Amino acid sequence: MGIPQLTAEKYNKILADYEKKTPKSKKLYKEANRYISPSGAPAYMIWHRPYPFFVKKAEGSRVFDVDDNEYVDLFMDQGISIIGHNPPRVRESIARTMDKYGVHLELCEELATEWAKKVNKHFPSCKRIKIVNSGNEATALAVQIARAYTGRDKVIKFQGHHHGWNAVLSYDGLVAGSGTLFTKGIPENHWENLIALPINDVDKLKGAIKENKDEIAAVIMEPMGATTGGPPFQEGFQKEVRELTEENDILLIFDEVVTAFRVALGGAQEVLGITPDITVFGKAVGGGIPIGAVGGSEDIMGVLCVLDSKADCFGLDRIFPMGSFCAQPLAMAAGIATIEELEQGDYIRNSILRAEELTEGINEVAKALKADFSAYNIYSIVHFGLAEKIKSDLSNALDWLEFNQMVRLILLLNDPGVVTLPGHVYMSGVHTKEDIDTAILAFENCLKVYKE
Repeated sequence: MGIPQLTAEKYNKILADYEKKTPKSKKLYKEANRYISPSGAPAYMIWHRPYPFFVKKAEGSRVFDVDDNEYVDLFMDQGISIIGHNPPRVRESIARTMDKYGVHLELCEELATEWAKKVNKHFPSCKRIKIVNSGNEATALAVQIARAYTGRDKVIKFQGHHHGWNAVLSYDGLVAGSGTLFTKGIPENHWENLIALPINDVDKLKGAIKENKDEIAAVIMEPMGATTGGPPFQEGFQKEVRELTEENDILLIFDEVVTAFRVALGGAQEVLGITPDITVFGKAVGGGIPIGAVGGSEDIMGVLCVLDSKADCFGLDRIFPMGSFCAQPLAMAAGIATIEELEQGDYIRNSILRAEELTEGINEVAKALKADFSAYNIYSIVHFGLAEKIKSDLSNALDWLEFNQMVRLILLLNDPGVVTLPGHVYMSGVHTKEDIDTAILAFENCLKVYKE
């Protein structure tokens, strides 16, 4: 079985129906496309053909566009909004902070300490934490810390694992085996100290460690698999990675940008029972305000220092990280409020339950329609696509992307529409049974387009 294709007639009708549904968005998009890159959208994951719809209101699990269309949001800001859009507790916390400090303050205040203590409570491996501004920035810093601490240069990552678009780890991201395909503008020799390995192959990991003995600073990984489980790790693989890194005095970095405060309060390391040496944070820990962070032991994080020769950490072999917006007060306030809401509510449990319901519903619909389509969930992240494990690699990457983009667009045409990412969604703790029923119906209607 190949990747399904739409006839030109069906394809054109889908685009026409979308344009009919979103005329005001079309007008706004034309204006945006004159000024904003890429293609009029601030980030490429927001864009979809023929143009993205424009939102006028977001509340809970729903968004409303400028044409007054309503959508069940399963995009949820790429997993950031696990407690829903516009949560009162976060909004009130931001307002109080603005009353005290204004929009920004680049001086010490107590919110940063309070936030760090909250994170440490659930991630005891993070005795000290460096706060930055995004997950992308944090993964790059984590690698720099590992190299500075070990005095080694090489780093192992896994093919297809996404650790941001930075010039440190973007090699072989998004699609396993892609190499430099998505790294235009970064010199080839930039990757000389980066080793990309296939997942679930312990022998290749052992071989790479042996071949580069005493040269590897760290292994970095998305601890639940690329895009949190698409494709997933074989059971026990993460434990084997931990054992090998410990045996060879190599640091293990968990990129928990997505999984922290989502799969559990203590992230993937809590559910796996594995303690990494360095943890990377982002997304939900800022409550919707840009944030990133790197945490680890006092010893490892001791390579960071202030530029003052009298400081107790000072040394010319240290890292001196800078940033005008590090520990931005609004991010600290929003992050604290979000963590407290997660601590006191059932958001994580509910998000996992809704993910299971959506997975079951999609699979039931696909079976009834005899469609070669299926879904599975890793905690609250649902992955969906072709059931016949058609491997997404460089030979069919564009056809695979085309199929996922069109599924995404067709789901928007439902009433209410359903907002997704290509091939996966993030459930929140505020999604309801009605939301799930709406989403299942949208998937059913989508599959019928391909079956008819």
